[in-house]
Amino acid sequence: MQKFLFLVLLAGLPIAAAERTYTRNVAIVVYENAEPLDWTGPFEVYNDAARFGAANGQPAFNVYVVSKTTDPVDAQGMKVVPNYSIAEAPKPDIVIFPGGPSSKIYDDPQFFAWAKKASQEAEIAQSVCTGAFVLARAGLLDNLEVTTFHGAIEGLRREAPRAHVQDGRRFVDNGHVVTTAGISAGIDGSLNVVARLLGRRVADQVATYMEYHWTPESYLALKYAYLNPSTDENGRLLQTADMQYESKNFSEAERLYRTVLKEDPKNTDGWYSLAVLLREKNDHAAAAEAFATAAAAEHDPHTAAHLLFDAAREYARADRIDDAARKLQAAFDAGYPDRDVVNKVPEFAKVKSRM
Repeated sequence: MQKFLFLVLLAGLPIAAAERTYTRNVAIVVYENAEPLDWTGPFEVYNDAARFGAANGQPAFNVYVVSKTTDPVDAQGMKVVPNYSIAEAPKPDIVIFPGGPSSKIYDDPQFFAWAKKASQEAEIAQSVCTGAFVLARAGLLDNLEVTTFHGAIEGLRREAPRAHVQDGRRFVDNGHVVTTAGISAGIDGSLNVVARLLGRRVADQVATYMEYHWTPESYLALKYAYLNPSTDENGRLLQTADMQYESKNFSEAERLYRTVLKEDPKNTDGWYSLAVLLREKNDHAAAAEAFATAAAAEHDPHTAAHLLFDAAREYARADRIDDAARKLQAAFDAGYPDRDVVNKVPEFAKVKSRM
């Protein structure tokens, strides 16, 4: 639902273990004087991909900042308040170490013990810039091709003599270990991980949203699935329907949306997408019913309230005033924040007398 309706801040969102069948935890490790873009770039990528890659009502990623404690951290003038301390952080599926004085991690026995364990047990251990030195100290770079910030290449070669340190690479993906060059290169490495886990389409959507010019390495581009390999066939069918809608092939998009909904009648994303398509076709009554069905299937009250508002507006456009009044009242009851919309939205001019 979030991927269409509005941008939801997903950072630090607690997700119950029972629900974590799809969502991956992404821990962004921040420490004193960490390089800002080293970690804010990946944060942006994974946080946006959480929305674009959402499936079955679950975001693709739960992104959070972790440090030794939850005390504010000065990241080169940027005050950062971590979501979690290392003692309380959820177990990461992806852990990211940015550059800067990464000795703040590996020279601190407690911090490094957590970092080493998290890196070893995570699905992906990712470094940006001199964050590679954390992975080197953890023994994860031996016999691998790796990279780092251009000014730290020789230092990493000395620190990890059994690694094959590559110069001039934006990122190197070894599956479990992903290392990137410095600063903005963390964005490229993160988009690569998104493409690998969620498919090239989601990575491209994220890059477009970020207005970031991303060209994946040609040999890796051949290995990415285009549609999301982490979801099911119905999820990929929904992606295909979205593509048809974006191409304005409305008849085929509607057919695919209805195929998805026949298989999964409570698919909120499917109902919302169908409602938007029907609204585009000026089939306002059908759009209203689809918005209302999406609201009934939606678990988040805030989102459901906005869906009910959309349903009310479409009923008003279809001149079904009583239905519009009922849905608008339901939106207010569900927490829709602006009760003055009856005076602001032209379609509700006839609705005011029924409220």
